[in-house]
This record gives sequence, C-alpha cells and structure tokens, in this order.
Amino acid sequence: MKYPIGPRLRRLRRSRDLTQHEVARLAGLNIVTISRLEHGTSAQIYADTLGDLALALQVSADYLLGLTEEKSRGSTYDHTSTS
Repeated sequence: MKYPIGPRLRRLRRSRDLTQHEVARLAGLNIVTISRLEHGTSAQIYADTLGDLALALQVSADYLLGLTEEKSRGSTYDHTSTS
C-alpha cells in the first residue's frame, strides 16, 4: 500500500504558510528529509519521523498516512520525555 504522506505533508505545510525549513525546524528534522518526503523520493519513513511531523503540524499520524480524513490527534504523546 502506498501512503499519501508527500502530498498531505505539502498541503498541510502550505495551508499553514510554512516553508520546508520551518517544518524541519518545528519537527527537529533535516530539510532534506522534508523535501524527499514531499517529492516521494524517500523509500521509507521511520515511526519517529512520522510522529515528529504529526506533532509539529498538529495532526494525527493516521492523517499523514491517509488512513483517516480526521486531522485531529487522538493522543498526547510527548516525544521529549524519556521513559
């Protein structure tokens, strides 16, 4: 199954008037990662990357993956905490 991460990421970023640099900074990722995801040239996405993007863009990971049309997040995962 091919997931629509790239188009959804680009649409969300543009709807929030953010640059790829700004999304990368908000998510703590490299701009190259954002660019590759948006252009569909990344072969895979790690769960941590997906989670960081979802948190930065305030949507659910399921929305980014195209599993739901509901944008809201269902959890309050804090990627900064250590267990």
